[in-house]
Amino acid sequence: MLKIKPQSIQDTVKYLTHIQPPRNYKNIKSLNNVANYIKNRFNALDLEVSYQEFEVDGNIYKNVIATINPQYSKRLIVGGHYDVCGNFQGADDNASAIAGIIETSKQLKEYEKELLFRVDFVAFCLEEPPYFGTEQMGSFIHAKYLKDNNIDVIGMINYEMIGYYTDEPNSQDYPIPQMKEIYPSVGNFIANVSNENSAAFLKRLNFDNIKKDIDSYDIVLPEIFTHITASDHLNYWSMGFNAVMVTDTAHFRNKNYHTVDDTYETIDFSKMQYVIDMVVRSIINLTINSIK
Repeated sequence: MLKIKPQSIQDTVKYLTHIQPPRNYKNIKSLNNVANYIKNRFNALDLEVSYQEFEVDGNIYKNVIATINPQYSKRLIVGGHYDVCGNFQGADDNASAIAGIIETSKQLKEYEKELLFRVDFVAFCLEEPPYFGTEQMGSFIHAKYLKDNNIDVIGMINYEMIGYYTDEPNSQDYPIPQMKEIYPSVGNFIANVSNENSAAFLKRLNFDNIKKDIDSYDIVLPEIFTHITASDHLNYWSMGFNAVMVTDTAHFRNKNYHTVDDTYETIDFSKMQYVIDMVVRSIINLTINSIK
């Protein structure tokens, strides 16, 4: 298969947002084209790549999995979904994440000898309605595979909407009113969200002390509130794995969420790159001692 040259995060978002018909669950051909595109992008980086196929309502869907250091048993997962809600472009939700995953793999490939564990980069299908919250989600399929096969998982990092930022006053909302007293009122930061069981994993990622060019905040939500962090990491939590969501907070900031206005033009690619760089540095700094 012909490899394509490594491209920018802008190229990735542009491809995903302009594919027609949109990459929703009804448009199997578009989803297959996107899966093939992602696979080719990983291939261009000389990564080991495979499809994890699964059947839902008579259709075959695909998770795309690329691997660094397959020789190790301990495994870190970096994931995000590539399907879109409705007939929208879905630039932030969630083309930004796929660009993030590919760029993360590109950077980490240069450090594979220093990483003493395996890293799987997983692009999920079927995160969006009508399958969200069901066992048909691509991330459920993947998380269940890990559990059923007793895979030694360090943790999962879920990119969920990492491309929208604004300096407008009072542009940041929160699911819990009291959070407004703790966190910024301006939506120009990145949030790293875990549940209580994953708090130790979030601490080991050490985002607070990573050299970075964007403000970030670690947020540990009590179990009663974890349903408001709706994304693929929920399936890893449900299987007993550590997982952290890296997010621009979705609809708590981005009013374009699940609308025709979630377009390529609204993405802040500079800040998006800063987020990716932060995550890459965090993964590089993980050591065997810190992940036991």
